[in-house]
Amino acid sequence: MTDVLSYLSSKNIEYKREGNEVLIVCPYCGKQKLSININTGVYKCWKCQAENPESPYVKGHISQLQKEWGDVLPISSPFSNQILKKEESESDFTELAIQQHSNIWNHPSAIKYLFKRGFNEEDIKRFKFGYDVSLGEEWVSIPSFEAGKSVLIKYRKITDNHKDVKKNRREAGGKSILYNGDILKDRSFLEKYNNEIYIAEGEWDCCTMLKHGYENTVGMTVGAGTLKEDWYDDLIQVQRINLILDPDSVGQGSAENVWAKRLGYSRCWNVLLPEGYDINDYFLKFDKDSFDIILASAAQFKIKGVISLQEAFYEMYKKGKNTEQEQVFPLPWESINKKLQGGFRRGRLTVLSGTPGSGKTSMAMQICYHYASQGIPCFIFCMEMPEVELATKIVQLKYDLTIQEVSYNNALSYENDLKDFPLYLGYSSKVTPEIFYNTMIEVRNRYGVEFGVFDNFHRLIRTGKEAEEGKASGMFKDITMDLNIPFLLIGQPRKRNQEQESSTTFVPTRESIKGSSSIPADADEVIIIHRKRLLEDDGSSTFDSKTQIILDKSRYSAGGIVTLNFVGEKSRFDEIIT
Repeated sequence: MTDVLSYLSSKNIEYKREGNEVLIVCPYCGKQKLSININTGVYKCWKCQAENPESPYVKGHISQLQKEWGDVLPISSPFSNQILKKEESESDFTELAIQQHSNIWNHPSAIKYLFKRGFNEEDIKRFKFGYDVSLGEEWVSIPSFEAGKSVLIKYRKITDNHKDVKKNRREAGGKSILYNGDILKDRSFLEKYNNEIYIAEGEWDCCTMLKHGYENTVGMTVGAGTLKEDWYDDLIQVQRINLILDPDSVGQGSAENVWAKRLGYSRCWNVLLPEGYDINDYFLKFDKDSFDIILASAAQFKIKGVISLQEAFYEMYKKGKNTEQEQVFPLPWESINKKLQGGFRRGRLTVLSGTPGSGKTSMAMQICYHYASQGIPCFIFCMEMPEVELATKIVQLKYDLTIQEVSYNNALSYENDLKDFPLYLGYSSKVTPEIFYNTMIEVRNRYGVEFGVFDNFHRLIRTGKEAEEGKASGMFKDITMDLNIPFLLIGQPRKRNQEQESSTTFVPTRESIKGSSSIPADADEVIIIHRKRLLEDDGSSTFDSKTQIILDKSRYSAGGIVTLNFVGEKSRFDEIIT
């Protein structure tokens, strides 16, 4: 999360501190009534809230102020299918939901099933549970509403006539919203509950919470490991979030590593249910008083980077027993993976260098494509190529096309095929290290980015001053450590002399990287792309397609050299099959 005090100081914004809040002058009303919580970053202007409801400073999160003030760049996916999003936003299953709700009263089997799950007739009416028959099975329907309209219907199977029919399904084209999510847009409602909410793992559990009086509860309509961008935008403005996910490894892992990590450890509290219980199961056996005791025992997640000495010894023991494997991000080329002991790892900075035109950006895009194809969200920020050119490289990799074969007229078709592709692109010819750091935090938080690329370092620091380069290099190292992700930093080499250019034996090293020695020093790995120049008959020169990939530095492996083939017209590197 943003350090509020440091950020305000960096902007030379005067503030008055009152406990965990700071007061600054609101840009809208001009009064020192804009209050920001220094722990959660949530802000509100007391005067605008009372007198200027149209003001953007009525309520929000400091990340929104950073965007407003130009300290975070706007980022979106080039493949976010706007047509599909429009269709989802226009999905209206209200009539179907009403019909299914009407049908349920004629089917005792569905009512009996709901009664067994702890719901009564009043609950069935409130939540508009319904009945459906399809695929040779009977189902209870669970509609989700947004602004009074059913935009999603999910079903739970209550018979088991066909083993190959899954227990749960949903209406095609439904919009994945937060169940009961309208409360997040109701300022007066949130104020009533002290800007505090509960998040349940699914509609079923959310309905159970609502039934027992916890009206400030929302529920996920997709898996626990998914925090959608529009959900994030609503939740980031909440002061305290109580996560009540399943007590199994999936639920608890998602609670800490998805929800708390992206929304902020300072605002998230973990409510741990007994092993083997979800919320609905719990209330079938225990009462509200015992549940309130569990809520009261909610704890915040550990602060990253701070553990006790005893915990450090326990971590040492686990590593000694090999009970916990470090996550590895394999690259598309097995020959390089062998040199890197499997691939990239969290918290490690890799510097990629090579002469202009050798394929640095293409390699970075191929790595991002490889990861995003596996569902790992990636972000690449380029100071040399606009988003359209970067997206073109992804299209080439997706369809195995040359640059001439990519047709801009087919852009909507490309977008439809890549609508769920978790890749985010950024471009700006002018950006500062501070703005990029803020932007990287925002894309990690909002989009769940797990791998980042910056292209290129030497356009970021154009002065060539060693002190500025060293500070910026340290910032990129901080990104990898603070966000616990692998990060790839692209940089330029020093200009070669004529003897080196013509030599057939010259091999660049980490010392060949242009600028401050802090760049390779901060890196955990240094990878250099080296392609020999070939003289043409007319005196011109081109690069050899055979490319040496030199792992010149690695803190965790011996390094070495491998050879790939660069298919320039298709912007990709291939293994050389011998």
